[in-house]
Amino acid sequence: MASKGKKVNLSTDFCSARSALLVVASMVLLAAIILLAPGKDFMGDLESLGIQAMFLQWLGLTCLAVLCLLNRWLINLSPVMSTVTIFIVIQLITLMVSEFAYRLTLMQPMLRELQPEQHGLFLAKNTIISMIISSVVLWVMHLLQQLRIHIEAESQARIRALQARIRPHLLFNSMNTIAALTQIDADAAEQAILDLSEIYRVSLKSGSSISTLQKEMDLTRHYLAVEKLRLGKRLQILWDIDDATLNVSIPALTIQPLVENAVYHGIEPRSDGGWISIAAVLDKEVKITITNPLPTRDDDTLRRGNQMAIANISERLGILYGDRADLQSSQDTESYYVLLTLPYEDKA
Repeated sequence: MASKGKKVNLSTDFCSARSALLVVASMVLLAAIILLAPGKDFMGDLESLGIQAMFLQWLGLTCLAVLCLLNRWLINLSPVMSTVTIFIVIQLITLMVSEFAYRLTLMQPMLRELQPEQHGLFLAKNTIISMIISSVVLWVMHLLQQLRIHIEAESQARIRALQARIRPHLLFNSMNTIAALTQIDADAAEQAILDLSEIYRVSLKSGSSISTLQKEMDLTRHYLAVEKLRLGKRLQILWDIDDATLNVSIPALTIQPLVENAVYHGIEPRSDGGWISIAAVLDKEVKITITNPLPTRDDDTLRRGNQMAIANISERLGILYGDRADLQSSQDTESYYVLLTLPYEDKA
């Protein structure tokens, strides 16, 4: 369902290559249907089929081109006004193209045999057919667009529900850190509160499910600042971020939960801590790698928690990108690796 106040009209579909291909195919099909009308010999009228198809494609593509030119104006109209305007424009173009085609048969001797018997009947017939077909097509387009909006709304709701599962977890862990710091270092606790407020300011600033890698890295740096106050020298971070990736579109709250896993399941169980590596490179696709050392003890609970976060983010990636994005995890004898692959979409 469309959000309150959102304008929904059909004008955004007229400038795409898919629409042009659809018009060409539809006009050929319509020419064949007209030729198959009772009393017509299909095999004897193949030339008529070609002429009908050419005229209908000329008409269809002209309508599409005009509507594409009017797109910026149409999109600002209300849904009803947009649909009515599109319908009227199609009928006017049908009349003009039909009139031009009729006069062309008068001017060109080689086309005389194609001249319709009655001028008015020719225009009226084409206009009536255009009205019927355009009414059906606009109604179908309206239904398809409503379906798409409904699917997108459901997807956004699922994404926000999945994000909501992450935020309380982040708040719970951060508050524990602040509570511990208040007993030993009030200044550090104050700084942790400021970092935590910045985390929530950034993560709750927009309801959008899409952010940029730059914003995700900023959010992650604030989170790591909180953890650094708690873990001290046990937590070391190695950043290797390609500047070309900073404006890339990425689902909100994607990097920070993965880094949080690396801290809680890789660094915290180790008495000597360790390094977390965060790298991002652009090679046709965006590849983000997060590496942390394995814990020194075999803890199934920690492993399950890690997989839950990865499953959460994988589900959101599937909703937004389908099979164009991927999240994989692996490990060797010393380290745990998470590889996030995203299509290159520049938010800027």
